[in-house]
Amino acid sequence: MRKSDDFYEVLGVKRDATQAEIKKAYYQLAKKYHPDANKAADAKDKFLKIQEAYDTLSDESKRSSYDQFGTADPNMGGGAGAGFGGFGNMEDILSQMFGGGGPRGGRGGFSAVGEDIEAAVTISFMDAVRGVRTSVTVTPVVKCSPCSGSGARPGAKRHTCKTCGGSGQATFAMGGFHVQQPCPACGGEGSAVRSADRCGSCGGKGRVRERRTEDIDIPPGCDSGMRVRLPGKGDAPIDGDGPSGDLYVQVRVTPSKVFRRKGADVYYDASVPLHTALLGGAVRVPTVDGDVEVNIKQGVQPGDELRLRGKGIARINARGRGDQYLTLKVRLPETLTPAQRDLIEQFAALSGGGPSHSATAEGEGADHTKPADDDSSSLFGRIKKNLRGHKDS
Repeated sequence: MRKSDDFYEVLGVKRDATQAEIKKAYYQLAKKYHPDANKAADAKDKFLKIQEAYDTLSDESKRSSYDQFGTADPNMGGGAGAGFGGFGNMEDILSQMFGGGGPRGGRGGFSAVGEDIEAAVTISFMDAVRGVRTSVTVTPVVKCSPCSGSGARPGAKRHTCKTCGGSGQATFAMGGFHVQQPCPACGGEGSAVRSADRCGSCGGKGRVRERRTEDIDIPPGCDSGMRVRLPGKGDAPIDGDGPSGDLYVQVRVTPSKVFRRKGADVYYDASVPLHTALLGGAVRVPTVDGDVEVNIKQGVQPGDELRLRGKGIARINARGRGDQYLTLKVRLPETLTPAQRDLIEQFAALSGGGPSHSATAEGEGADHTKPADDDSSSLFGRIKKNLRGHKDS
């Protein structure tokens, strides 16, 4: 094994992985790259790397030495082939993987790993923001309760497998080696059940599918497409007493009718009255935590964006929260009272935008005897008052 091949990367586990996670990863990879099942040219080399990685990481003493020195043996240089000292020949390796070395002593002697299963759950936008405890219904493979997974009806006995003679092992030749693996007839159990003695619930298989409801905690900040793992809630192994697989629940989040989401950030279109956009003021806007009052500066323009720091959604696997962004939408009145129209026309005249209503009516130009700035404040106040009055009416 090359020095650059990290054992954790070989098994595809994190450096703080538990022994159960390491064992599960090893069995899955070993099954995938076992030379008897994988005919690729590099399958044998990959299998040896996987076996060496597992041999080291499954032993806490070797693992500690490897984490500290980069090798299971601190006296070794860690060069190519440094980790093969205690592995024996190919037959030993494959027999170790499949439990070779003698009779199995009945059902359960063979240790396999159950398959992972998947499910999906749909939650609301706000449940995704706050986190929620919900449930999902699945039908995993489990041990048959009436026969306790033996496959035999109560009172019946299993008989010795005729194919393997009760050893639970079958021997095959590969590349000059004689390798043992679980007997295909009895699944490595060494015994079988006669047709007349089979359990009526599982038909002698010892496994059934059972409908179960599993509780699941959705963390705050979860988004569509994320998966939540429930260890050990997947299928039980078809043969043996190995660990069950995991249940992966894919989360689907219903879009909000109020907010838009991009990662941990929230976006909202804030409606701003005309007079508030002109004069400044405050508006109330919703956030994922409730309504808040936001100050609007005088003279904001349609499409301007404000940021509310920390008002977004919790970040998954990180500290803090995202932000909320407000896109300002200036709200114009659909109708005007005569007084409001007059004030707007006066404002237009003072701003150089055209004649006032009175000047147009009299056919004369606007009288700009007073600078616009001298009268704009009171005019703005009158516009604001009238527009608010129109809104309240």
